[in-house]
Amino acid sequence: MKQEVLTDDLRRFIFSIPSIPHLEAILLMRREAGRWDAARLAQRLYLPTERAAALLADLAAAHICPQADAAAPAWRYQPATDELDALVGSLERYYSQNLIEVTNMIHAGSRRHSRIQEFADAFKWGKKKP
Repeated sequence: MKQEVLTDDLRRFIFSIPSIPHLEAILLMRREAGRWDAARLAQRLYLPTERAAALLADLAAAHICPQADAAAPAWRYQPATDELDALVGSLERYYSQNLIEVTNMIHAGSRRHSRIQEFADAFKWGKKKP
């Protein structure tokens, strides 16, 4: 398998991810297409349902996993842009090859303030990136 390169965009994206459960939720929802609710995500990630619901709200705010149905709370992996989808694909490949490095980057980034807002802001492509 070809080694994935850590580009500047990928590095910024990784540092914008607030936690390992956020990362795992993104990758899980990408791999397993379909509708996700908080209970299903909680079961798969071994989290309380309330925590999974918060993760889904964060992913929706980041334009990665919008709510699929207003009538019944459910979300799906559907990034707002093709570029964002490609970036998540790069993340998935890089993470599979550099698990400890990515984990350390997320933990280092989580020490910064306002992680959730930075995560959502990372996908506003018109803004200047940090």
